[in-house]
Amino acid sequence: MGTSGSPQRTLAETLGVFTRRETAGTPLTTDEVADALDCEPAAVAGHLEELADRGELRSKPVGSDGRVWWRPAEDPDDGGTDSAAPLGDAQFHELVGAVTDYAIFALDAEGRVRTWNDGARRIKGYDRDEIVGEHFSTFYTQAERDAGVPEENLAGARRNGRVEDEGWRVRKDGTRFWANVTITALRDDDGDLRGYLKVTRDMTERREYEQRLREQKERFETLVREVKDYAIFLLDADGVVQTWNDGARRLKGYDEDEIVGRHFSAFYTDEDREAGRPERNLATAAAEGRVEDEGLRVRKDGTTFWANVIITALYDDDGDVRGFAKVTRDMTERHEYEQRLREQRDELDELDQINAVIRDIDQALVSATTREEIEQAVCDRLAASDTYSAAWTAEYTEGYTDITPRAWAGVGEDYLEAIRRADAADETEKGVGTTALRTGTVQPVQRLGGDLAGEPWREASVAAGYESAVTVPLVHDGVEYGVLTVYAESESAFDGRKIAVLSELGETISHAIAAIRRKERERTLTALQKSTRELLQTATVGEISDIIVETLTDDIALDDAVVYALDDSADALAPASSSVSSGADPDERSPIPAGSDSPVWASFADGETRYVSSGLPATGSHPAMVVPLGDHGALVVGAADAETFDGKMQHLVELVAATTEAALERTDRERRLQRQNDRLDSFASMLAHELRNPVQIGQIYGQQLSGGQNAEAVEYVTEAFDRIERMIDIMLVLTRGRKAVGEPTPTPLAAAAREVWADVDAPDAALDVDIDRTIRTDETYVRHLFRNLFENAVEHGGRDVTVTVGELPIGFYVADDGAGIPEADRERVFEEGYTTAADQGGTGLGLAFVAELADVYDWEVSVTESESGGARFEFTRVHRESGR
Repeated sequence: MGTSGSPQRTLAETLGVFTRRETAGTPLTTDEVADALDCEPAAVAGHLEELADRGELRSKPVGSDGRVWWRPAEDPDDGGTDSAAPLGDAQFHELVGAVTDYAIFALDAEGRVRTWNDGARRIKGYDRDEIVGEHFSTFYTQAERDAGVPEENLAGARRNGRVEDEGWRVRKDGTRFWANVTITALRDDDGDLRGYLKVTRDMTERREYEQRLREQKERFETLVREVKDYAIFLLDADGVVQTWNDGARRLKGYDEDEIVGRHFSAFYTDEDREAGRPERNLATAAAEGRVEDEGLRVRKDGTTFWANVIITALYDDDGDVRGFAKVTRDMTERHEYEQRLREQRDELDELDQINAVIRDIDQALVSATTREEIEQAVCDRLAASDTYSAAWTAEYTEGYTDITPRAWAGVGEDYLEAIRRADAADETEKGVGTTALRTGTVQPVQRLGGDLAGEPWREASVAAGYESAVTVPLVHDGVEYGVLTVYAESESAFDGRKIAVLSELGETISHAIAAIRRKERERTLTALQKSTRELLQTATVGEISDIIVETLTDDIALDDAVVYALDDSADALAPASSSVSSGADPDERSPIPAGSDSPVWASFADGETRYVSSGLPATGSHPAMVVPLGDHGALVVGAADAETFDGKMQHLVELVAATTEAALERTDRERRLQRQNDRLDSFASMLAHELRNPVQIGQIYGQQLSGGQNAEAVEYVTEAFDRIERMIDIMLVLTRGRKAVGEPTPTPLAAAAREVWADVDAPDAALDVDIDRTIRTDETYVRHLFRNLFENAVEHGGRDVTVTVGELPIGFYVADDGAGIPEADRERVFEEGYTTAADQGGTGLGLAFVAELADVYDWEVSVTESESGGARFEFTRVHRESGR
């Protein structure tokens, strides 16, 4: 088996395991393929699936959960890899017509490009006349050309009939992309080499995705190596175990080969499996990203242990769940300890009073909505009890160099000031609060007056009449929230049992704070999702800025927020929206000129986030964070406390900034597009106006010409002017859509069709009208529609074609008995410029106009085959036409 550090393998390497074998049909298991490549089975499982999807491999299940793979033997009737006949242009275009996402082209025997398809043009950037005749090594990097890789690939194709390669390729503009390349040798009936067929696919996104997977795998393996006391392993999307670490083996008792491939529900008790707990945990993790659970789990030998389990969903780039990471910790000792504490508390009658206080605190914790409410409620109830005199909570900075009181009851401002003065490292290192946090244990001080050295707050405690104290660490899942210190006027107030109760209280408080923080994060996430949805509906910079400012100040609870937008005309950053805060001066929120020494302009100019501890004019004295918004401006946020901008808050603000930048980019793009559309609309109207005047004059003079002078010329000129006028109408519909048509009037379709047919120059053709429907439309454009369809039928069906205008339950159709339209071309015929009669003057606008006019009138137009095998165009509406 491969090692956990083995490299990732490519599709070509995976397929090579099968092509190297003497018998192509020999089946191999996933493990056998992994052994051949010296890597993990998970590293090749995806490649095997993809090769099977592409038809390179076959597969079938074996046993209850196994599967084998093999490469099918080539059918000699299908030509194999040695094509007996050279690939002609017609065959080549027929082949590539159905494969538009690939670059497919032919090379001659020396490697020069012979043919070129549209996929090759889009991927490599060359037009056909630029590349045909050039050597295919043009697409390789200089390093690979120097190494002779192009020649090696051709030699491999000559030798083996086919070669597959992956690597960097170069486009016309010099940019690179990661390509999967297949080169197939083409031979004639005598086996002589005629050339090569080359297929290239842009695999850049897949390679980047595989790199991300490798990075995730490396991070996971690092985690597994560093955390030996945890069972850490991966599940697939169905919950089947994919990996197994040594911690998992020691905790659960299974060796890797005993458990990989089995469902993780094997670790649950029968009761949990019957209740659907494993499936429920996976569903919750998939929906919320993560689930934490505690309960009994079962080892291989049938014994149970109390486990803390975290299951984290792993998503692919499309947001779909591709598996789960599962971390299990044996919490049996902690669980048993908690049980003993609860049992002892229930048995001790002398703790009735403190239990009453605890119950009161628990009720307060349930109703609290913020951390501040939790801590203040705890302090108030402890200080109000008959047992204790005062209580306060505080938090330490990193390194325990400073302590800041957060909530208190029963103590005065002088005492709080004494606590704040305990900020030197040599003093706090001796502090009981530091010891409590570092050891994770309750620290009692039975005689506060016994040792005053190094504890400035002890003197104040004794002066206030306190005799004893206990400091409780507030820690949950390794996160330190600070300490709770409780005072009593008796030296014996904190015996072993009461210390145990306060320890449990500390855990309860820590759990409550953690729960509040989780809820706050959830509320923040919900608010961000809501603001993102609102941003999709915005149309102006001001609306976007207002939403972002409101989100930052109301939902994320920052004190100040200002969005500066770039004003090109003033060459400055101008406030687009800002919050109203006591910490900021609204008059100072003026535009920031280009080149200013303001940190806001500097952040915008260099694209780097900045932190300003002394504040900015826009945020008053509050510390500020400035995040650039790309080419659109900058976001400034302020907070009363510099510690607000911790790693999580920084990431959150930068996420909001990225969302803002994307919204501003979308708005800017839509604004530019609207301006382009407006200019196109204006141009089309102007051009139509300028053309109609000379056309109408020409039509008038044409009608005044005597037919005796030159009847053929008069008829030609008159018809030309009429055709120009029709083209103007068509152009207006194609460019202006609904705005081009006039007020609808009742129009009998049968009469309109017959009148148009009378002008069609096809004396041998016939019209069959089988419709009695009147619709509300612009009669001029309906005539154009019939004319285009009739002329199309004559052009492609022959001058003796028969055209039928018939009725549908909710529309009508126009059909002919000509050659029809191939199914592969039925969507393309409506594209502007598409024509098969360019050499006969076809513009490719006729059917495009038909499709556009159908859209204008909310018709659905489709093309199918008529009863006689010709073309049939159907026009239907969701609701029946009014009037008959």
